[in-house]
Amino acid sequence: MNITLICLALLSGLRAEEWRQLRGANGAGVSQSKGVPTEFGPARNVVWKSSLPPGKSSPVFAGNRIFLTGHEGDKLITLAIDRETGQILWKAALERSRVERRNKLNDAAAPTPVTDGANVYAFFADFGLVSYDAAGKERWRMPLPPMPSMQGVSASPLLAGDKLLLVVDQAADSYMMALATRNGEALWKKERRPAPGGAYASPVLFGVNQFVTFSPFEIAGFSVDTGEKLWWVGGLPPQPKATPVVAGDTIFAYARSFFGDALPVIPVFATALEQNDTNKDGVITKEEAPEGPAKQFFGVVDRNKDGKVDAKEWETMMEVAAPKSTLLAIRPQGRGDLTAKAVRWQFFRNIPDVPMPLLYGDLLYMVQNGGILSVLDPATGVVKKQGRLTGALGDYYASPVAADGKIFAANQEGKIAVVRAGAEWEVLTVNDMGEECFATPAIVEGDIYVRAGVSLYRFSGKEK
Repeated sequence: MNITLICLALLSGLRAEEWRQLRGANGAGVSQSKGVPTEFGPARNVVWKSSLPPGKSSPVFAGNRIFLTGHEGDKLITLAIDRETGQILWKAALERSRVERRNKLNDAAAPTPVTDGANVYAFFADFGLVSYDAAGKERWRMPLPPMPSMQGVSASPLLAGDKLLLVVDQAADSYMMALATRNGEALWKKERRPAPGGAYASPVLFGVNQFVTFSPFEIAGFSVDTGEKLWWVGGLPPQPKATPVVAGDTIFAYARSFFGDALPVIPVFATALEQNDTNKDGVITKEEAPEGPAKQFFGVVDRNKDGKVDAKEWETMMEVAAPKSTLLAIRPQGRGDLTAKAVRWQFFRNIPDVPMPLLYGDLLYMVQNGGILSVLDPATGVVKKQGRLTGALGDYYASPVAADGKIFAANQEGKIAVVRAGAEWEVLTVNDMGEECFATPAIVEGDIYVRAGVSLYRFSGKEK
């Protein structure tokens, strides 16, 4: 028996709880585990600690293997870790073909890989897609063209049966595509609306043979088989970052405005010219721009980079600034524009930027920067409780996860709040990792796995 068959036998012999993509099954973030530790950290309840290359992707699981990505110089790394020991089993590398522009909080290894239980599929904006088998042997690769984006393309790929789906929203020439998992063959590719400000949410499966993803100003459903756009709901802010959550026939999704909860008042272009066009040339320069979005984001508003904002660019700015930060509960039934039909309820306060919503039990949770935890009734949108995660304030980029009656929420500085779930939630403890946390923790068979800084920890409340 060769090494690949041995690895596959080991994988099939272990029946680990599925956590094969970002936040587990379809991104829900919920584990059925019991006995998950409440208290943990670098010196408490550690089963093992494994050193990693830099990166911000989250761990995914295939039997006794954990897959992650990272980067080292010009190398883009995919690696497998033994779940029992924390030993690195293999590291495979690609040469970067470029270095994309990205926000300093983003990362060359930010997208989370996905596994079918044996093979792993990884996406790097600085290269494209690659797949490895359980032993680390490259199965196929697909280089992709440069990806111009304000913050850096960072959506994670999605498996749908024998297809690998990827959404690339960028400043121009946005697209989505499906590849055959067996050999990387392109099955279909569809153009998408350009995303000058970027769109960063990942796709999720919905219903029968559909997937859902954001694009600027809308959320929409698409056919897995063809990429055909089936339905859409509009009126959303233009730079969505938080991946939606699906619960049966309902989708919970939110996008935060560029301007938070306080939208700016922007005059129409004619009024702006009358008040600010000092040389009367019919356009507005940066020096002439009034205080507000036109001056603050002049380099973005000036899309053709000629140092002037014309009527069309001003109107685009107004369109971008108009939508409020919004949480939607959507029940799509039918085809086409469902904006007026599918929205069950909306909520407009303390909408998070990056962390995904969490549906756990019969409540909907969301964590906003500043450590604001909001809990809503998913049927009505009524707020049950809103408050601060005392001891774990700051910014949040990892998404909350849940198990064993508890919510686990990690902030950027490495404070992980453990919250007793419920309408009257309470903070049970705050664990300090002592390193930054951008990756979303994984919970598998009673243990919690945390990527912090350049380490992956396995924590357990059980004796090992």
